[in-house]
Amino acid sequence: MSASQKRDFTAKTARPVLDTSSLYGMDEVPPLPATDGAAAATEPVVAQGAEAAEQEWVQFSTYLRRSTYLRLKQAEYWEPGFVARRQIEQAVSELLDGLENANRSLPEELYQKLLLKNKKLKR
Repeated sequence: MSASQKRDFTAKTARPVLDTSSLYGMDEVPPLPATDGAAAATEPVVAQGAEAAEQEWVQFSTYLRRSTYLRLKQAEYWEPGFVARRQIEQAVSELLDGLENANRSLPEELYQKLLLKNKKLKR
């Protein structure tokens, strides 16, 4: 191939397609409503409120025993409508609701430090 010819790689490469049926515990993304470009361009962009930001999912990892992890996967497979992250969120929230200090605000200095360093708390 001479240096003057350019190859077009984009014509041969396809975008990957996400198979949502293989992702346990993930919500399917609903299709966007069909709108024409002119109407979409004139609609104002609405910023998310603080409440919406509080309800946003953040990635969090911890350790589980193998048997517990296996049981989660079994429940995801066999139980209709079982979504592990929702069940874990509910269980942790119920635990924290029972702890008085879990609902106590952090000292302002520590909270500001967390906001600066922790990407999960940034809005």
